[in-house]
Amino acid sequence: MQIEHIQQPDNTLMLVIHGDMDAHGCSEIQPELDAVVNEEHITDVTLNLSNVNFLDSSGIGAIVFLFKRLKAKDHTLSLVQVHGQPMEIIQLLRINSAIPVEVASRDS
Repeated sequence: MQIEHIQQPDNTLMLVIHGDMDAHGCSEIQPELDAVVNEEHITDVTLNLSNVNFLDSSGIGAIVFLFKRLKAKDHTLSLVQVHGQPMEIIQLLRINSAIPVEVASRDS
């Protein structure tokens, strides 16, 4: 799994996740997520999940852990371009009641 960092002009950081958010993938990206939380100039983080086709409990854990750490610093997390199985899991666990989620359009 890989993360692409895209800095937005408003100090929002978009993280484009490439690959499955499973135990193996999440263990690979955890140091990068830790670094994002500790960046001083970042106010808000957006996770783009357009390239994530599979999400398990490890992926949910990584998202919730990131959300809690950002919230503790008065920053926000949002999820965009969520589709398929990841969206089903997010809705089933009601993650979308705490974290803003944008569903991928059908054209994507």
